[in-house]
Amino acid sequence: MNKNVFLTLFLFLGIAHFIFGQTGTLSGVVKDAETGETLPFCNVFINNTTISTVTDMDGKFILSNLEAGPLEVGFSFMGYVAETRKVTLNPGGNLTVNLSMKPFATELSDVEIKASRDKNWERDLRKFQNLFIGIDDAASKTKILNPWVIDFPVGADKGAFVAKADLPIEIENQYLGYKITFNLSEFFDSPTNYRIVGAARFEEMSPESEIQKSTWIKNRAEIYRKSPMNMFRSILNGTQEREGFFLYGDKAGGSASRNMRSDIFANELGNSVVVYKADPLVTPTSPPGHYFINLKGRIEIHYQKGFAQANTYKDAPYPISWLEVNGGKVKVKENGMVINPQDLVFSGDMDRKRISNLLPLDYNAEKAIQLQDLAKTAKNYQEKVYLHTDKPYYYAGDQVFFKGYFAYGNSYLRDELSKVLHVELVSGERDMVIEKKFQIRDGIVVGDFYLPDSLSGEKYFLRAYTNWMRNYGPNQYFLQPLSILDPYKRIAPEETFTNWKNQGAAIQADKTQFGTREKVTVTLKVANDKGQSIPATLSVGVWDARQLVPVKRTLEMANALNLQGVSENLGLDRFSYPIEKSLKLSGTVTDEKGKGAAAQVTAFVNDFQGMIDLESGSNGTFVLEDMEYFGPMKLAFSAMDKKGKPLKVDLNTPLKAPVALPAEAYFPKLITLAKPIRISEVEEELPAAKQTNSNSKPAIYGNPDFVVTGEELTKTGNTTDLVNSLAGNVPSMRVTLVGATGQQQIRIRGGAVSAGGSMEPLVMVNGAIMGASGASNAADNLRSINPFDIDRVEVVTRMAPMLGDQGRNGIIAVYLKDNLDMGLDGLAGPGIKEFLVEGFQPTGTFIPVDYAQITEPVEKDDRQTLYWNPYLIADDIGTVTFSFYTNDSDGPVVVEVRGLGIDGELIVGTFILNQK
Repeated sequence: MNKNVFLTLFLFLGIAHFIFGQTGTLSGVVKDAETGETLPFCNVFINNTTISTVTDMDGKFILSNLEAGPLEVGFSFMGYVAETRKVTLNPGGNLTVNLSMKPFATELSDVEIKASRDKNWERDLRKFQNLFIGIDDAASKTKILNPWVIDFPVGADKGAFVAKADLPIEIENQYLGYKITFNLSEFFDSPTNYRIVGAARFEEMSPESEIQKSTWIKNRAEIYRKSPMNMFRSILNGTQEREGFFLYGDKAGGSASRNMRSDIFANELGNSVVVYKADPLVTPTSPPGHYFINLKGRIEIHYQKGFAQANTYKDAPYPISWLEVNGGKVKVKENGMVINPQDLVFSGDMDRKRISNLLPLDYNAEKAIQLQDLAKTAKNYQEKVYLHTDKPYYYAGDQVFFKGYFAYGNSYLRDELSKVLHVELVSGERDMVIEKKFQIRDGIVVGDFYLPDSLSGEKYFLRAYTNWMRNYGPNQYFLQPLSILDPYKRIAPEETFTNWKNQGAAIQADKTQFGTREKVTVTLKVANDKGQSIPATLSVGVWDARQLVPVKRTLEMANALNLQGVSENLGLDRFSYPIEKSLKLSGTVTDEKGKGAAAQVTAFVNDFQGMIDLESGSNGTFVLEDMEYFGPMKLAFSAMDKKGKPLKVDLNTPLKAPVALPAEAYFPKLITLAKPIRISEVEEELPAAKQTNSNSKPAIYGNPDFVVTGEELTKTGNTTDLVNSLAGNVPSMRVTLVGATGQQQIRIRGGAVSAGGSMEPLVMVNGAIMGASGASNAADNLRSINPFDIDRVEVVTRMAPMLGDQGRNGIIAVYLKDNLDMGLDGLAGPGIKEFLVEGFQPTGTFIPVDYAQITEPVEKDDRQTLYWNPYLIADDIGTVTFSFYTNDSDGPVVVEVRGLGIDGELIVGTFILNQK
């Protein structure tokens, strides 16, 4: 039976691209229409997508990174009439949508609703489920969780079946792995047509296993493959038959009714039906990107890549549908989305699809299909990394900033591959100096770490790899020779290199010459090898060419990301190192004889602030999986046998990747000078007022300039704020507030500017450095400490060369009372063993110097890195602008650009500004 189809959410799917495309922001406030009060926790979503949010306590919401163009926004809140608003979002725009929602006149409880149902309602519900959910395999695994919200009033049209729901219908689709909240606006079914109109909010369900996850992915791709949208998209591309869609039309003079045909398609082909041909089949129309598909008469659609529940023809065991188009023209977008759905009449297989076959608009069909068709070979699953550092070489004590770019054998596998990057500093003698783990997000890593000020060698290697890369061998790792110098060493001038090969990057500064502490604005333009502007993700470093000799980077980005050298036929069956998608710890429980024992294991987190229950297997092994934590974490384990006797618990130490260094790596020649770099000639000693003697052993920074005892801190009456309390006892310490944020900033004396752009002192607790990360700074670190727990605070107002760049602005060293030591000693009870484990390295922030905002005089600015930004994005016209301030040198500066275009194009550029 043919029906006029108007299902606004099922047939017409879209593919969203949110990485580089022009996007916009939607925001607003939701209120009660009667009282004017704001509505917190109201659901706000983009219709038929997984994109959603809830309003805050003030009724405000914001949805960012939305694809520009027409959108339908849904609003849903318990006890209020659901609303939708159609809006158009301009590229880069910020659209405000305020809404006043009407409360229901009366609201029945679930018990009252259920009590009013009878057998007629149950009969109507079964009919509604068949029409609304469907009757295929997907429908059999889809259910309505709250059917009692649905009513079936008598329809005005004879033979019509009508349904309504004042509250959202909650649907669980175990076939596709989605939970759908559906605001039903209209449901109408009659012998000639049906309409389902509403707004759907999608939520991805959490799979219970990898098997269930892969099944959902497979089912989603299969639903899309045989959808009308995929058919129309393939017709535009001329690939419909390759993708399984074969179109036939009624032969002129043939049988007018399908009932008069035989059940053998081979007999009917050429007699009653013929291959459908139209000249032209596709014609462009306005606006640009829209097309007409000319489908006249009754079109018989054979989808030959599927199997049908009931066969129309004995020799055609695949889904068959029929389509009739009012006017003979289907208007579609480039992705196959239909503009005139009211003119389409489907029957057959495509007529049987309902809500159970609904995919969200932001479902990436292209990626899903690619993954389904992708051969599991080492070449397809290959990944390589390149690290762009803020400068080409360093001094001991420096902070290293970097951005990691990934290349993949198949870009659609990016989300399936590694999420953990191992970054190491290896000495020329193959000793591990630094080992850090960084989180990979969207094929990008941004990170930093400090170099020990005690480094005495000069030749080191920066190494980066994922656990998965270990299957491919050490030659697939990132390995960059890295010179790390002591303050008296310099790169020899004859090592200067300026013959750079740039690719896809060009810059233009706002001035050709500039002086000291002057603002410079640079416009960067990005293009592909054809000269066409492209969007790209970029990192830019700017450094002083007088302090840092421009030297050649021995490993170029193109070579580091080169995916050649892996056989097309090499499979994954012999790979032994798994893909790391999160942090993981494993351990073993043993008895007094050293034999593995099955036991209940309890893990206590960070001095018993949290607890995790585990169970070891018969061989004594246990695993903590899917962990995501940053910095060091303290874990204490307890395991008992059935008699309550404690068992031994140990954490396993994973095998390190073997170190293979090149026999003859290039390192630039060095010279030695009598004057150290970045250290002031004479540091004026301040009078050590309030200085006290301590019996503790000398600290790494030597004798402090001020010592403030815990008693003195608590005498000020400002004990709730250690920062201001301490400032009252240290004359050279100043505390200011940053704008409207209210964040405290600490300055000791005039200060210098560190390589990372910071003017704040270093904070230490019991000798351990508390590094600033994210939005935190020195004041935030101090505010986290209770003054009553402090034994003393030692303040160093001079530079501390032993701590390298970290000690340039002074030191605030906090020492806690003996019984409050931050270590693990003394916290454990009988049968408890403790460990300190490292998580992801917290991401620090490069603080750009802005002399327009600095109100205090800066004594000396000898920054080497003037600017570092790993988050730059070139827009659709390939352009981005950034600014930096020069230091106290009036010499040339180097601007170094690295990046990847939207399709993986390499962006490489190195430029010299201010040459004199």
